[in-house]
Amino acid sequence: MDDSDTPAAADPRDARIAELEAKLAAALKRIAELEAIIEKLTRGGKRQAAPFSKGLPKLNPKKPGRKSGEDYGTPPAFRAMPEPSVDDQVIEVAPPAVCPGCGDASAPVVVESVDEQVQRDIEVRTVVRRFKIPVCRCGRCGRLRRGKHPLQTSTATGCCASQVGPMARGAMAFMNKTLGLSLGKVADLFRTLWKLGVTRGGVSHAIASIGKRCRDDYRRIIRAIRSGDQVTCDETGWRVGGWGSWLHAAASKDARAYLIDPGRGKEATDQLIGEHYGGTMVHDGWAPYDRYRRAQHQQCDAHLLRRCGEMIEVAPTPAAARFPRMIKTIVQDALRLRDQRESGERTLRSTKIHAGKLARRLRKLCEHRKRNRANERLAGFCYRHADQLFTFLRHDRVDATNWRAEQALRAAVVNRKVWGGNRTWRGAQTQWVLMSVLNTLRLRGEDAIDWLHRKLLHQQPPVLA
Repeated sequence: MDDSDTPAAADPRDARIAELEAKLAAALKRIAELEAIIEKLTRGGKRQAAPFSKGLPKLNPKKPGRKSGEDYGTPPAFRAMPEPSVDDQVIEVAPPAVCPGCGDASAPVVVESVDEQVQRDIEVRTVVRRFKIPVCRCGRCGRLRRGKHPLQTSTATGCCASQVGPMARGAMAFMNKTLGLSLGKVADLFRTLWKLGVTRGGVSHAIASIGKRCRDDYRRIIRAIRSGDQVTCDETGWRVGGWGSWLHAAASKDARAYLIDPGRGKEATDQLIGEHYGGTMVHDGWAPYDRYRRAQHQQCDAHLLRRCGEMIEVAPTPAAARFPRMIKTIVQDALRLRDQRESGERTLRSTKIHAGKLARRLRKLCEHRKRNRANERLAGFCYRHADQLFTFLRHDRVDATNWRAEQALRAAVVNRKVWGGNRTWRGAQTQWVLMSVLNTLRLRGEDAIDWLHRKLLHQQPPVLA
């Protein structure tokens, strides 16, 4: 019988081809899923509206507002009525001319009681102060001298005699650096609301002059940050003159300091917290922060949880998602121990012991090499920083996340979205000085405009308690 007529044995190459085709089909399917995720994220990044959407709204959302309780309607549920003052405008309201029930306008009206309503409003008013400054000459030395009033912010006369008052200048700085209004919008607001004509250049000059006066206060904030027991650091992108730069923030419990620098590395952070900072640093996984050898570190656990969640979502196989899920469980266990300590269920000694156990558990999980590249990178990070992930369990006053720095950067990010950054480095310096002062005042609960008003009148109000 001819060999060609015999049934051919199964060719191993055909089996290998079939196996590779199956893997290719699975890979193509996964690529399509990842491309859809990338496309969605790309569209979200380019969207002009606020990119805060978390998907479709809930079908059965909760009723908005606060739930009413047994004491609903009692103070302080409503706005408190102000105490009577001599400055109040007392307005007598006339009784209704026609009865809404019968419509008879001739029926007598009997006033049984008088209700009270208080209305708070603002007056749109610009005050013009004209200072008559005597120019005197000393009878002994012949030197000219000028008088000065406490309400004067400057001694300039002649071509610079037309000045903007301290309250208006403080409001300009607050609107631009805190509320995020551009210079043009600030000028429009003053022109429209208070009939105070000022150009964008005039607003810029007024804000820059305040920045110069606040430089000593900025240095005091820097010293307070460097001498503190704990500091939280973070950075975000910025622009100066259209070129990419970085806005660095260092936040403590009672102060916030900022710096704009072309670089993102340790050299910029040194200018905020000092080259040899020895307290506790709370930060994300950005490598330059690890160069502070004398400091005690706390890696942001919120960043690690988000990283694990993203890896679980895009994991190619269920097996690849197992490792980040286990890391996430360990971090959640640590946060649960912290909550138990704060509620009084555990002692500090107990959480210290569990911190060591969690670190050993984490290292053991990361010892073996992972087949998935993303898992291998995560394992390397967790193994190197195992102790730094649970510092907050060893010390009861250490934050587990870098929320202080992220909150400090939030207003700056909004400002960047509105007007993009600074045009010059001189403006950038004014930016970080005033942001540091205004945000520190906000932490203290101070009225920023009133503080700037007193600062411009040379009263030297303290920026730190």
